[in-house]
Parts: sequence; C-alpha cells; structure tokens
Amino acid sequence: HLFFVKLSPGKDRPGGHTRLPVRDWSEEDVQAWLREEGLEALAGTFRNNDIDGAELLALTKESLAAELKIDSVGLRNKLIRKIEELKATLVCTDGPDEYLCPITREVMKDPVIAADGYSYEREAIQCWIDSKNRSSPMTNLPLQTTMLTPNRTLKMAIDRWRSSRS
Repeated sequence: HLFFVKLSPGKDRPGGHTRLPVRDWSEEDVQAWLREEGLEALAGTFRNNDIDGAELLALTKESLAAELKIDSVGLRNKLIRKIEELKATLVCTDGPDEYLCPITREVMKDPVIAADGYSYEREAIQCWIDSKNRSSPMTNLPLQTTMLTPNRTLKMAIDRWRSSRS
C-alpha cells in the first residue's frame, strides 16, 4: 500500500490526513495540496474536472495540456515536478514486519534502538519523545533514557532487502 506520510509536527497534509493514502484523497484534499504547493491557479481547473488523489497520480504532461487545457508550459512542468515529488514521498508498507517501525508501520530508513529495546524509525521515536511521551510506545513502561542508538545491523538488512527488490 502507498501512503503519504509527513512526520514533522504542525505540517499536516490536506485535511489533516497525515496517514491517508494519496489514492484515497478527496477532491478537497487535492485542492488543499495545490494551495500548499503554491499552485492555487490550478484549483478551479482541478475542481471542474473532479481531480481526486487517484486522478492526480495519473496525470501526465500530455493530459495536462490536452485534457485539462493548461497552456502554460512552466505551470505544467511545475505541477509535474510537484506530483513527482509527491510520488517520491510515497511510502511502501509491504515490507517484512521486522523492518516496519512500530509507530508508523513503514519500512525504516534510519532505525534506532530506544531504551525499551525496540527499534523505531529515528524521526518517529524522536517525535514521540519530543511530545513529552516518556513511556515506551510498545510497552507503555517508562523509558529510562531518551538516548537513541543507531541499529546498523537492521539498517544493513533493510538496505539488502530493498536492493534485492529493485
């Protein structure tokens, strides 16, 4: 499954749905995304053509010109770049369970070991700790320290798994 995930606090995606699959974005979510990306000029065109998340991901330079009648080459290229950036941030969650962060349920990129002995994605556990949670997300027991240790063995295993899939 592909999801758009933004962990930085206060920068929620359209409609505040940080975990909503892009393909499931409503037309309103797409409108909000356009505004966030500085593409308000396209909002009316997208609204009139019922562009939702699935349609957004399927857009091409050709469909923008021929079907949506977006004449500006610069605007078309900017939109395509933004869509490509969006696709690049899509997160694959179909990895082996031991490679998934218990907080985000995503394949980890920078796994760290917390004081509870569990491995987490660094940004996710750091956000957890920064939000004044001093207990383990897994056990609910107090964390003895907020120090995080890189889990290099797990990172190498995940990297090997990723390269075997490409």
